[in-house]
Amino acid sequence: MKFVVPAKRSSTRVPNKNYREFAHGKSLLDILVAKLTRVAADPGDVYLSSEDSSARQVAERYGASFLPRSAHLTENSYPFQSVVNEVCKQLPDDDDVMWCHATDPFFDEHEAVIKAWQSRDPEDANSITVVYPMREYLLDGNFNPMGFGFGAWHRASQELPTYYQLGFTCSIMTRHVATTLGLVGSRPMWHQASNLTIDIDTQAQFDFAARLYALGVD
Repeated sequence: MKFVVPAKRSSTRVPNKNYREFAHGKSLLDILVAKLTRVAADPGDVYLSSEDSSARQVAERYGASFLPRSAHLTENSYPFQSVVNEVCKQLPDDDDVMWCHATDPFFDEHEAVIKAWQSRDPEDANSITVVYPMREYLLDGNFNPMGFGFGAWHRASQELPTYYQLGFTCSIMTRHVATTLGLVGSRPMWHQASNLTIDIDTQAQFDFAARLYALGVD
């Protein structure tokens, strides 16, 4: 299996998000790459995909590999599916691909996802993606309650329907899916994660997550 960590330098909402110090002297990239090199059969099978050659230093620190990315593949206007396809086409061999984002530092179930993937029937599933189950009092776009009612139709929180948050924290795909479809195949499996999740997309989320991580909260 090959492991891909998208590590572009040109983050706009949180400048230098992947590379700057996050907690305990480590960046978000440091934290994720260290985890993946521990579960990979060979640390060199972990690839940092970036347009910035400084990512090579992070990769080398953990025995991982650097995968140069064309600058146009870092532009926000470029379709994300196409980014996945083009980056995965650069990988050697024909192995399955695990794609992991560094923006959810509390996720630590990569090994469990791999085991679920390896035990599947290949005829039944060509991808597995991490999701987060949630039970919340949600309203739709017209402010109608979803799975509960107001007043006499109120339901206790434990009776609410389960919805799933999809943040693309971690996905595994066959090479064909990775290079043609993206992170979710035509026959997907789902791994329900159990950790607290903060998908870091703003400076406030970065600061909040860093404090929790430094405290060992998971």
